[in-house]
Amino acid sequence: MYGKKHLVITAICTAIIVWLVSSVYFLGFGGYDSGDTIMRAKRIIESVYVNPLTKEQETQMTDLAITGMVYGLGDQYSRYLNTEDLDEYEETKQENYKGIGVSVNFNGEEGTMTVVSPYDGSPAQKAGILPGDILVQVGDIEVNTETYNSVLDYIKAGEDENIRLKILRGEEMLEFVVHREEVKRQSVTHKMFHGGVGYIRVSEFIHNTTEDFVAAIAELQERKMTALIIDLRNNPGGYADSVLKMTDSLLPKGVIAYLEDNQGKRQYFHSDAKCLELPMAVLINQGTASASELMAGSLQAHGLATIIGEKSYGKAVGQALYPITSKTALYLTSARYFTPKGECIDKVGIEPDIKVSLDASLIGQISLLEPEEDAQLLKALEILQKTN
Repeated sequence: MYGKKHLVITAICTAIIVWLVSSVYFLGFGGYDSGDTIMRAKRIIESVYVNPLTKEQETQMTDLAITGMVYGLGDQYSRYLNTEDLDEYEETKQENYKGIGVSVNFNGEEGTMTVVSPYDGSPAQKAGILPGDILVQVGDIEVNTETYNSVLDYIKAGEDENIRLKILRGEEMLEFVVHREEVKRQSVTHKMFHGGVGYIRVSEFIHNTTEDFVAAIAELQERKMTALIIDLRNNPGGYADSVLKMTDSLLPKGVIAYLEDNQGKRQYFHSDAKCLELPMAVLINQGTASASELMAGSLQAHGLATIIGEKSYGKAVGQALYPITSKTALYLTSARYFTPKGECIDKVGIEPDIKVSLDASLIGQISLLEPEEDAQLLKALEILQKTN
């Protein structure tokens, strides 16, 4: 009996001591309602964790905490860029780089990496990679949230020059071998078709795209262009300022588009009176995304171009970089884009005025096709040549 009482009293005393000690720690950290909870948790760990924290552990704790906050948004486009990620982000802005030449979107919630578009003339395009393909495995690395950085590192700087890709296309699992090489990003090409129909292909919106686009229009006008086809198929987007300037050169005075932030505040982008007074057609498909949808949607809303092809990707949100330190940043979705008619096509896409499908085997080869192989281009030529 004595033993049992002794054990009970000892347990109670122990509990009281633990409570008192915990209370001292609690008071030392300022109570439940003081300060930021993440910083409070960090201070507790630093003070009471059994082992002293290393610099590497402190960095990893910070990285994981911020990554978790961004992950909690459930937004596939927002992400935290640690030191390595920020370096990679800066690399992607370069006009030339070594890789396979493909734009991808990573969904952290699902752990999936989806091809938005292979770049024109890239190794990925030549190998047959298509918009909408899901990268399941790269080399020996299975693609998921934990391996995202490893996958990118392997593609850009791995030991193998030939990259093995396992891809899910619909319900079919396919394997490709893509040669890693120097990729030069040339975003604008142009030519003239019979009957004075000019053609400009814009594969993405990068730093030199606006100048190249304006130069292409000027050259086609010198050759007596009477109508224009703008090919935005497989264009994953790019810099908003580039597409706004280019769309301004096509539209008369009016609204190009507007964006809206989380407070409902709107920023309108207007075009001046100078415009291209020619019949136009715009080619789009499932690889037409983001900034390219802004151009197509604006021209469609103003009734200045016939949109031909298939429904676009459906990304009408803009991201911006917000530095945290000199070596880390948040890449956050900060606004939604709307057409001049007030339509937001995010997760919806742009419906073409005239739907024309292209065989799946040809979608990734658009810049390499002859006109007679390209049903969407032929439809645009048919419509515009009738207007001349």
